[in-house]
Amino acid sequence: MAEGLLGFLKCLKSSYLAGELFNSSRLLIVCGNESADLDSVVSAITYAYFSYIKNPGVQIVPVINILKADLELRRDIVWVLKKRNIPHNLLYFHEDLHDMRKRFRGPIEAVLVDHNDSQSLAKKVVDSVVGIIDHHEDLGLHKDISERHGGPRIIRPAGSCSSLVFNFWNESLKNGSEQKFGGSDALSLCLGALLIDTTNMAYKVEDPDKEAHAAYKELLPNVDFEVYSSQLRQAKDDIAGLSLRDILRKDYKEFVFSKTKGTVKCGFASVVKPFNWINAQFPDQQFLEACSKFVDERNLDLLLILTSWTDSKAQFKRQIALYVKEKRSMEVSSKVIENITALLKLQSIEVLEAPCENCAFFAQLNTNASRKQVVPYVQEACRAI
Repeated sequence: MAEGLLGFLKCLKSSYLAGELFNSSRLLIVCGNESADLDSVVSAITYAYFSYIKNPGVQIVPVINILKADLELRRDIVWVLKKRNIPHNLLYFHEDLHDMRKRFRGPIEAVLVDHNDSQSLAKKVVDSVVGIIDHHEDLGLHKDISERHGGPRIIRPAGSCSSLVFNFWNESLKNGSEQKFGGSDALSLCLGALLIDTTNMAYKVEDPDKEAHAAYKELLPNVDFEVYSSQLRQAKDDIAGLSLRDILRKDYKEFVFSKTKGTVKCGFASVVKPFNWINAQFPDQQFLEACSKFVDERNLDLLLILTSWTDSKAQFKRQIALYVKEKRSMEVSSKVIENITALLKLQSIEVLEAPCENCAFFAQLNTNASRKQVVPYVQEACRAI
């Protein structure tokens, strides 16, 4: 049995995926969601590792649901992996999942973390879902996985999905010591995801987060949580030098919603800076051209940009913008705005110097509503169109 998280990842690369896999009747992966933020990445890696500790004979491959090149956009993830001495070539991305599908002819089974239905490439290559741990809205799918496959189906509110993953395995491993978890590396990853997602336990904290946080305090007595949180936040908020296209796709999710007749393809880009910062870097025409190209690239009907940040007075703020390129989509945008304004407490703001009918900007006074809540609101608004 390999020692530690790094040893586990090396073992996957050097032995299991290099040859042992072909003696297996199935390939088991654990996959995070398509935004591939720190929470999704950590949840996938640590689920696979804690499962290995529990049962070394059944190896699970953690898959990050993006292209490998896109990891560099996520500077908080890059920073925390470097801190734990985990090289990127020991991780698995879209390209690797493509390769696994070509090489392995048996069924590919997936545990989903941080989402509860397959997304992106995984939707095309996964034969069956055998487990779910998630903190998003329950889509009501895969309800029989516990009976059919013996995997977990845990979908409940939590600030960080990593808390649900840790608590599940902490219980399964009988509340072990740091050594039981194979050292501090995996625990530090889980802690990092929790601190980022809850702004150091100040925001969106639920009971599973409190349970996990208490365990980390005991298991990681030498870690300064305040310093660690600050370092991670600085890395996450560092988007200097990125193109607007990269900023939009850094934390991005895509959905196709039904309306009365037809569908609406919506993209949701989360950004860690306010629109005045974005406009200063990318003035009116640059901003609109980048949005236009982004919509074309993904064939979107509606692009929503969701900003969130803490201002100089330590006040947490949110904004939202809706961009459409085609005139046929303008009615959709107007109806969506009409239906979500009260829920999100939207107030119109001016960002661009010249008015533009393709784009509308709002301050979002309901700061409790993150993308996790905005997406179903928009989905319901589309159904009413």
